Amino acid sequence: MTLALVTGASGFIGSHVVDELLRQGYSVRGAVRSKNVSRISKSYESFGERFTTTVIEDLATSDLSEAIKGMSRCIIHVASPLANAGSPEVILETAVSGTTRVLEAALAADVKKLVITASMASLISLDDFWRDIRINETAHNPDKYEDAFKPGATSFTVYSVSKALADRAVGDFKREHPEFDITTIHPSYVFGPTGTGQVYNSVATGTNLYIYGLIAGPAGRPVRGYDRNNETPPLNVDVRDVARAHVLALKLPPSDTPKRFILSTSTFTWTEAIKYIAEVRPDLKARLPVITGNEPVIGPSVKLDISATENVLGLKNYVKWQDTVLDTINDLLRIEKQLAAQ
Repeated sequence: MTLALVTGASGFIGSHVVDELLRQGYSVRGAVRSKNVSRISKSYESFGERFTTTVIEDLATSDLSEAIKGMSRCIIHVASPLANAGSPEVILETAVSGTTRVLEAALAADVKKLVITASMASLISLDDFWRDIRINETAHNPDKYEDAFKPGATSFTVYSVSKALADRAVGDFKREHPEFDITTIHPSYVFGPTGTGQVYNSVATGTNLYIYGLIAGPAGRPVRGYDRNNETPPLNVDVRDVARAHVLALKLPPSDTPKRFILSTSTFTWTEAIKYIAEVRPDLKARLPVITGNEPVIGPSVKLDISATENVLGLKNYVKWQDTVLDTINDLLRIEKQLAAQ
């Protein structure tokens, strides 16, 4: 039974990766902060010795040797700071140094197979999201460190730069150590319900705040637009498909260059999501934004080529966006009740 180390195991994507690994028969060592050990361990206690935890307080500074000790085959590195996780300096240091330190620890422990959660922001800069272009997995975001500190730089700019620099570090490492088998996964906006072991203290965080915004807010509010300065166009993927992609990557044969796969499976708009929720959950109509017919035009935006994801990685039969929206809404309502009862 193969043992896989998953960093960020108590997070949104990481918890789903753990779920998928356990579903497919792997044993998992979940790397989490000490404050989350008890909660995630309880979530997976039914798996017995197939799920264990290891403590990593800070990927940029903590000793990683104990976490990786005894790893026979693979590491899935998911942990990375969100767009609003701190100052630009902290976000960049955690994202880049955290990634390089995982790579170096894997090298020291002779672990040869790594799957790393990247982003579509690793491929193109924020300015290019809103251009009528088509890109594939060979693209690289040209952002530089100093771009995160330019006047007018937003939290998403900082996030984009952090992903670009971390991705560049992975490429440099692969060139220096061609024997390492490295795959990077590049999802667009990720939505979906919480994972089994996800630790949360609020109803929604990260990208799911957009979904929660469909049912949380003042009555009669308009449909939100797409802020070109701080977010991507309507390019989306279900978190469960993201998890499947990570596990599929473990099964690919080695290659001389890093394997890179884009995940983006739907393009629903907020107006479409609101109409769908109103249809399947009419009890929520009073909580939804009001569609006037005068919503802002979205305009041209980047097209993401996922042919390699389907033909090489083998990821197909995606979760439909309607199921993503409904499952997420239902899960957020569950969390609302749970937190209100505490």
